[in-house]
Amino acid sequence: MSDEIRKLLEQQRKLHDLAGIGSPTNAMKSIHQLQGLGELQARMKELTAIPNATALALASIRQQPSLGELVSARLRGFSELSETMRAMQDRLTIPDMSALSGLLKDYPAGYTKAFRDATGGIDSLSARMAAMKTPWLDIRQQALSARAFVDLQAVGGLATSVNSFSARISAALRTELGDWRDTITFDVPALIDPAARFELYDAQGFDPNLTHFSVEAYQESVRIAGLAVEEDTEGGIVTDEDDAGVELNSRAYETLLRFERDIRAFIVAVMTNNFGPDWMKRQLPPNMFDQWTEKKQKDMQQGADDLPLIDYADFADYKTIIERNDNWNAVFKPVFGRKDDIRESLQRLFPVRLATMHARIITLDDDLFLRAETTRILTRLRRYMG
Repeated sequence: MSDEIRKLLEQQRKLHDLAGIGSPTNAMKSIHQLQGLGELQARMKELTAIPNATALALASIRQQPSLGELVSARLRGFSELSETMRAMQDRLTIPDMSALSGLLKDYPAGYTKAFRDATGGIDSLSARMAAMKTPWLDIRQQALSARAFVDLQAVGGLATSVNSFSARISAALRTELGDWRDTITFDVPALIDPAARFELYDAQGFDPNLTHFSVEAYQESVRIAGLAVEEDTEGGIVTDEDDAGVELNSRAYETLLRFERDIRAFIVAVMTNNFGPDWMKRQLPPNMFDQWTEKKQKDMQQGADDLPLIDYADFADYKTIIERNDNWNAVFKPVFGRKDDIRESLQRLFPVRLATMHARIITLDDDLFLRAETTRILTRLRRYMG
């Protein structure tokens, strides 16, 4: 943890009586999750629809001036913090058509060919910016806002591309989402806290400016980028500030349920096709078959339905099954190409899956990892299965 964060937490301890949020962990939520949930949301409803705090906190550490204002105000008390946040919200605007070419004047400088292909070019980006109905451009940091919007569109294009696990697409995504290829031993209890996930994402190289938006602008941007989920098209943009944070959590839960259902069905289909209907007895890593069987037996003794054995797989089991050498060579290599890349995708999903299943705060950063990697993996599976 950085010295800046440690100092901030120490000062939060002195303010917890005023805030009524009780602990440094919850105080950190007020810095890292400004859309609000739980006790913070109940006390500070007016602070929900503002630029994503994870990006803002990192901006402070990296000495972008807008965060200095935020942290300074936070330490003087919630009243001044509220005023600062309202001012920041007032800085967001919808640029007029004449301004769009100026926002894109430096494009495609600094972008790889994979990124340029994923965005569709200047005309496509201009049309997407023009389609935004929610104020999204930070008038004090227009270049940062424009770059964030372009990068989100690129992430969407990469995740939905024909071969979403090609070497160049994996490398391009890595520049935005960080490098997660090495096997990570996750600190499970710690990662329930959004502050710990913030630190993990930063350590892996995630670009926090990707979520430099209000909640509403972020939701609209990711839909335009093609990183939509069913609830987005069914329910539209969530505009009630009290419901914005809850919406992130409920959508994450539903998305993960569908994703795990689909990846389990895929694993069963391809493994059965290659190894026969009894593949679980032979192709699972040691002890996994017995663990699944024991969990199923306990459930049935308590009156549960007779579910398929694969339904008792843990999230971490998918990676272990896929990476087992004989399974990989016979089944999964033709699908994903490199172990590093599918390991990276599943590891990016693990922290948000953990937080979701423990009913903890979901940040915009969490939501982006969830959208990007579920879209990417399911796009690949569906194309492979025809």
